Amino acid sequence: MDQRHGVDNRVRVLWVLAQNPGQLTPSSALVRELKITRQGISKIISTLKDEGIRISSVPQRGYILEGGPEGDGFSPSWAEMLLMDSPLGHPIFHYASIGSTQAPLKEMAAQGRREGAVVVADEQTSGRGRQSRRWESPKGGLYGSVLLRPKLLPRMVQAVNLACAMAMGDALEDLCLIRCEIKWPNDILVRGRKICGMLSEGVVEVDQIHHVVSGFGVNLKTTPMLEDPLTEATSVAQEGGSVPSRHDLLAHFLKRLGFYLDILGMDPKKFMEMYVSRCCTIGMRIRGTWKEDVIEGTAEGLDQDGSLLIRLESGEVSAFSAGDVKHIRPAEGR
Repeated sequence: MDQRHGVDNRVRVLWVLAQNPGQLTPSSALVRELKITRQGISKIISTLKDEGIRISSVPQRGYILEGGPEGDGFSPSWAEMLLMDSPLGHPIFHYASIGSTQAPLKEMAAQGRREGAVVVADEQTSGRGRQSRRWESPKGGLYGSVLLRPKLLPRMVQAVNLACAMAMGDALEDLCLIRCEIKWPNDILVRGRKICGMLSEGVVEVDQIHHVVSGFGVNLKTTPMLEDPLTEATSVAQEGGSVPSRHDLLAHFLKRLGFYLDILGMDPKKFMEMYVSRCCTIGMRIRGTWKEDVIEGTAEGLDQDGSLLIRLESGEVSAFSAGDVKHIRPAEGR
């Protein structure tokens, strides 16, 4: 059994059962694998059932995994089991309702929690996006945050946003079968409408990125109202896509995020090329705003740290690293 990522016994029991779904797993096999008592196994099984996982108990013999949670229920154990081969997603904390999934993870990060911890909520009451705008998070979506400690130069912290966007774009396309585009830096659009927003908040020192907490909100079954004046919202259901379980979408996202962060660390130039190929902002006439400053021109590409390169009317190229970007029209000749 893979224990590299420090999963607890609850997830390890589920992983063993999942090797033979629908078939009896003897209690003796669980005792031997986990090196805990039958009573300990029984308590873990009860906890897993409380999470909505369907497990049948056969007295004096063992247990049968019938299936994962049904309906809209979320089981952190089930999600972790899907991520057994990933360094991200351990542990996963679940809340029925929370102000923002960012808050508890930022506290954990300050206390030294290792990379990979995730917080998921059924709904957020104080979700927010860029510029502290409110992000409506009603039940029916995937809302969460992941704690990252990337081994990147401090100036590359912006690129973590880009990696998150690439990963979620892959997850939505692969599982929902809808075509996604990325609006710089990390909005996921479908037909020009926003289906997913992300917010990364980091603590950066002079010589290292201490941590980054990256939050994500995906509209699955419902289409919330946006305070963002630059775009409309949509959802997977509204776009006619296949609505996946939150477990599957979260696991796919975190696996792809690990993949892109690895590329970013090993070959930043290659990563930027991959991102540019997916970013619908490149080649557009855009207007960028940051507080009272406004910049307008043609988005031509990315700087080495992920900043947007904008060619102004004067011909000068300026790097835009933070703020809102509005697409005006495609550049001439695009």
